[in-house]
Amino acid sequence: MKVYIGDVKKEVGWTSKESLRKTFPPLSFGNEKTPFAQPVQVDLIVTNCDSGLLLEGQIKTALILPCSRCLEPFIYKVEAPLKLEFRNLDRITRASDFEAEAKSADDMYYYHEEDAVIDIEGGVIEALLVHFPMKPICSEGCQGLCPICGINLNQNHCDCKKNNIDPRLAALKKIKLEKKV
Repeated sequence: MKVYIGDVKKEVGWTSKESLRKTFPPLSFGNEKTPFAQPVQVDLIVTNCDSGLLLEGQIKTALILPCSRCLEPFIYKVEAPLKLEFRNLDRITRASDFEAEAKSADDMYYYHEEDAVIDIEGGVIEALLVHFPMKPICSEGCQGLCPICGINLNQNHCDCKKNNIDPRLAALKKIKLEKKV
């Protein structure tokens, strides 16, 4: 996903609006792959600041995720902010300056003066991963799977006895609380 910076980098204060769209391959997490349901749309404003280029905007896409309760795939819509800083490597003259730059910001990207385009794909994927849900669920009312027979409770009903009490907590059932009037 490349952004043209040829005109913006000419003078401090210049801005440019960019709208990019790209079909990404599935995201990989170990052995699992998470496919995109639609192309990734990025709308951003590129600003030439004194220290480099600032890219701010919005990412919109949708992923196909398995529900953490019922394991059925569903479409998860993502709208995430994007903010990337690019520094001109040619303006950093000493190694100590570069080390100071590297320590000051983990999310810093770099470009050379002769570059007409910069690649923001890594920054877009990072922003998407930050907004990835820990436990994706298809709906708030998802009943999940029966812990005994494994049937999807959203689609079928089962007659399994679900009143199993953890034996370590069974003694608490014998406690009688007094009612205060």
